[in-house]
Amino acid sequence: MKQSGLTLKSLAIVLAAGLLLPASTVNGEPMQATKEGFAETDDGVRIHYRLLGPTDAPTLWVGYPWTEGWDRIMQELGSPGRGTDVNRELIETLTATYQVLHVDYPRGTGRSTGPLPGDLKPETVAKDYVAVADAAGVDRFVAMGYSWGAGFGLHVASRTRRCAGLAIGGWPALDAPYKEILESSRTQSSALPAGTAAQKVIASNTNFYAEIVGSAWDEEAAVEFMRDRAGLLYLYVGSEDVGVPSMGHVFPIAEPIIANRERLEAAGWKVDVIEGYDHMDLPLDAWLPGVLDFLDGKTW
Repeated sequence: MKQSGLTLKSLAIVLAAGLLLPASTVNGEPMQATKEGFAETDDGVRIHYRLLGPTDAPTLWVGYPWTEGWDRIMQELGSPGRGTDVNRELIETLTATYQVLHVDYPRGTGRSTGPLPGDLKPETVAKDYVAVADAAGVDRFVAMGYSWGAGFGLHVASRTRRCAGLAIGGWPALDAPYKEILESSRTQSSALPAGTAAQKVIASNTNFYAEIVGSAWDEEAAVEFMRDRAGLLYLYVGSEDVGVPSMGHVFPIAEPIIANRERLEAAGWKVDVIEGYDHMDLPLDAWLPGVLDFLDGKTW
């Protein structure tokens, strides 16, 4: 794991600079939310969201890793993250066609409060997604996510049919390396200064995977539960994806997706393997056109 070398003074400077990052824009003008607020969860967490784009279009639930709040966590970890420009470009592109429910998620990022002690369990994530949708007035949504966000999507879609489908990348639906990522996450969390935002969020990452490993998560049953959403299940991955070696996360991600491609496609998934890319160098123009082509003409 890469341990943050930031001093408290430099960390404060980074966070202050992060607060000045501009909001999403269209043609150089600030993008106005049609609705903005907080979802109140049953355990007292407030999750910040914005609705953007055409109100009569199908809704995409977009959070991790495409938020400024997560970029600030990555800065604490000593990594540049995906970048505000990438986040802005993604939201601008999506809102040309879809309503986007843009959420400061996971808990403890951006303007969302938390995480709480014991966070974050997969069942909690599913409840959070529904709570945000309820607060925003959204009935059904397709969940977008990458890496941990893809894991969120899988656990939401396997627990509620309010999640009408998935457009996810960088995490296997079958034979995912949960034990390996749990070990890496524990190591990373223990190396971070206690009480910092990054340490709290990475600890919630550890709890998420610990709950999955400890509960003997049934991926086969989850894929079967999602079968009724055939046609709205999309999974993409860079062919060279083995995690994030620079941060100590090394485990197979592309390999199990490729190995299970036929099984997933038989269950109604579209699986796209993008040649030549790994987990961190997969740019928008390599995967977003595939997602848009897949969603084109579909409603939910």
